[in-house]
Amino acid sequence: MNMPKYIDIALIIFLTFFAVQRFMTGQTGIGILFTILALLNVFVLSVKIKQDKKEKTEV
Repeated sequence: MNMPKYIDIALIIFLTFFAVQRFMTGQTGIGILFTILALLNVFVLSVKIKQDKKEKTEV
């Protein structure tokens, strides 16, 4: 996993912001989509962190 974790954190923040904005304007379908994407990005970030910890303990 070569992509830095900072990019994932930034994507989580932006997707959450856009989800809140869509919910506030009444576009719940798009808001749900952004929410799901943000949650998937949180999952990917947690997998990256676990993998990095595993690689550090093996070396």
